[in-house]
Amino acid sequence: MRMSSDSVLLPRRAGARAAWFAVGVALTPVPASAHVKWFCSVADVMRPPLELGHVLTPVFGAICICFLLLVWAGFLLDGAVARRWPWLASSGRLHADIEEKLVRLAIGAYFLLLWDKGAVVLWERGDALLTPELMASVGWMGALQFAIAVAVAWRRTCILGAAGIGVLYGYGVTQFGVFHMVDYVFFPGIAAYLALTSIGTLGALRLRVPLLTGGLAFGLMWTAVEKFVFPQWTLDVVAQHPDLAFGFPWDFTVVMAGFVEFTLAFYVMTGRGLVRLGAAAYAAIFLAAIPEFGHLDAVGHMPIVAILAVICLRGGSPLQRLLGVVQRGRTVNAAAVSVLFLVSLAGFFGMYYGLHWVEYG
Repeated sequence: MRMSSDSVLLPRRAGARAAWFAVGVALTPVPASAHVKWFCSVADVMRPPLELGHVLTPVFGAICICFLLLVWAGFLLDGAVARRWPWLASSGRLHADIEEKLVRLAIGAYFLLLWDKGAVVLWERGDALLTPELMASVGWMGALQFAIAVAVAWRRTCILGAAGIGVLYGYGVTQFGVFHMVDYVFFPGIAAYLALTSIGTLGALRLRVPLLTGGLAFGLMWTAVEKFVFPQWTLDVVAQHPDLAFGFPWDFTVVMAGFVEFTLAFYVMTGRGLVRLGAAAYAAIFLAAIPEFGHLDAVGHMPIVAILAVICLRGGSPLQRLLGVVQRGRTVNAAAVSVLFLVSLAGFFGMYYGLHWVEYG
């Protein structure tokens, strides 16, 4: 699939359009706000992704440069805010009890909704394993989902809920493959959070939020790259919801949506002074999409919104301090993180193509 001839002319105007789109995306539901495969009629992970030469178009390059500049400028501001108002960077464990109860409540409610077709009954598509898109039908699955919901009600039994999530995720790997399940790597992050909650030692509790945040950021960056290499999936969704394109050419919208999602996820993983604002912006995108995409979107993204809410409460964690190169000056930090942004983008492309080739040939 090639970009349309009209879109080749866009690099000259990409800077201005990128700025307006970035503002609009925070206020309006866009394809970046959802796992596209849930709403797409043409998604097939076994088909080969778009060749890299067809992905790296002039439009892609122009938008990438715009977002690289946004990352650089954003981290200059982020560093200034973190230095001037350090309390904005992180609240430490001040709200740890609230964060924990929020995660346990969201996960308990989520698995109750999955249990007995609660999340997908309006579509009558069958039983959902971990998300409304992963359909399976085994006798023990509903009982395990219900058991997970019950287990997370108490701290000591959270580790049993973590084990149950691990079983469901492992079963998903056997049924759908590793490549498909990488989309949902935040579930192992949630399982790790729950297990460490039951362990309860100071070291275990310190690791909870970094693992939760890292799993979510990785999964969202992975699905962002998916928009670049399987653009037909997002185009199918845009065809069903044309207002989401903001009047821009659809090919441009797909690339822009991928960069919005990738950049916000990258910032959630590396930001400091304004990381709460980044997490809030991402949560706003997910919430704004619910009226457009409905019940399936509201249920499916419940764990993601809960994790983003935890980041809004906590701010930075050891993960952000590690990746943000915070021991250096602001200018050096911004430059280093900008390089890390490009390296991360290239790395995710390599992982996506590599894992797809390994699994499907």
